[in-house]
Amino acid sequence: MSQTSGNGEGLFSQLRELLARDDDDALRTFLADLHSADVADCLEQVEPEERSRIFFLLPPRTTAEAIVLLEEAVRSDVLDDLTDREVSDVLKELPADDAVDVLDELDDEKADKVVEHLPPERKAVVEPLRQYDEDTAGGIMNTDFISVPVTATVGDAIERIRRLTEEQRLDIYYIYCVDQDGKLTGVVPPLRLIASPPALPVEKLLLDDLFTSLATDDQEDVKNKFEKYDVVALPVVDEHGQMVGVVTHDDVLEVAEEEAEEDILHMAGTDAEEFATASIFRAAVVRARWLLPCLLGTFVGALIALYFQGKIGKEAYQLLIPFLIPIAAMGGNAGVQISTVIVRALATGDTVASRFRFAALREMRIALILGIGSGLFAGFGSFAVVNSGLMPGHDLPMDGELPLIRVAFSVGSAMTFAILLSGSLGLTMPFLFRRLGIDPAIATGPLITTVNDAVSAAIYLFIAMELVD
Repeated sequence: MSQTSGNGEGLFSQLRELLARDDDDALRTFLADLHSADVADCLEQVEPEERSRIFFLLPPRTTAEAIVLLEEAVRSDVLDDLTDREVSDVLKELPADDAVDVLDELDDEKADKVVEHLPPERKAVVEPLRQYDEDTAGGIMNTDFISVPVTATVGDAIERIRRLTEEQRLDIYYIYCVDQDGKLTGVVPPLRLIASPPALPVEKLLLDDLFTSLATDDQEDVKNKFEKYDVVALPVVDEHGQMVGVVTHDDVLEVAEEEAEEDILHMAGTDAEEFATASIFRAAVVRARWLLPCLLGTFVGALIALYFQGKIGKEAYQLLIPFLIPIAAMGGNAGVQISTVIVRALATGDTVASRFRFAALREMRIALILGIGSGLFAGFGSFAVVNSGLMPGHDLPMDGELPLIRVAFSVGSAMTFAILLSGSLGLTMPFLFRRLGIDPAIATGPLITTVNDAVSAAIYLFIAMELVD
């Protein structure tokens, strides 16, 4: 029986000691007592050659379960080191949905060779799942479930459960009732079967509500159904209503973690591909794909500033430029706040907050309050800074060549407009991206900040040119 260790450092210390002793029997005994999750932790801590030695000593099922639990970059390296037949041996020990997840991480050529090494009965289960996109209900579902004919009795159903659970390990959350064409008609909790007479038709025990998901539904929609209807398993059907699999709560937990991680990475201007490799060069390339367009966007802001330099007097321009930084920064912050709120609503399926009209009414009123408040503060602040003597060469009286009140008004009004505009961008871009089939989380990161910097600069300098010069 596997056991877990509460002290990770102690576990790794024992492992390193056993590896140094070169005693395979002692190492095998040590590994046999570990849970597969602890084995995965150990594999992530050791060198590749030591990893191969550990794999050699592990039981096949533990090896398979540990590989699935590895960090993506480590798992990728492990799979690259295994032969096609060795990978197929791993897949034989995994549930069909986990096996397909492993295949998805291989290149198409190697994946096809691995499938060829699978036993025919296993291949027949895995191959149909590969047709579904990995981010759909079909891509995360498990094909191991128990269904009974609509004409079955409680006794028939219980006998079928006994027979199938003897043949394979199954987590039973519901029994699924299907008609003669395989179309799902309802679900029955196992407890209802146990508490009912054997001769009672199963059809009499069906739950009142039947919630399903199409195999082509996005995994995020599946997650939202779990949260909305509070179910522990969701049957998956094809376009004809025939049952093809089941998504369970643990599958959805993985989806929630994956979606949250993906959104956080997009907000930071990178993506999960960075963690699929141990190469720092490839990771830098992934980040550069996001940063270089942002760099080009900042040059647009610089070109805007240079354009207005020729339109505004030199004295006024030198005085105005320092205040461009807080205006752009505050606009960007406000835009990111709003876009984050909207992305969160879209991701969680919040039916109220994810309606554009409601979101626009709420968020733009908030942006207006923040914009006016920030604008007043920025206006008074800029007036105080200019008159404080902190800006050499600009100690000018109120009625001098440069009307300082107009400078303050330019800063304050530009701050207000920048926050309102960035709020509009933060509101509309997630909805637009979702309509275009792009992850809305992209709109919360460097993209919106870069766009806002350029637009804020144009607004501020245009207002200043009209009021100051």
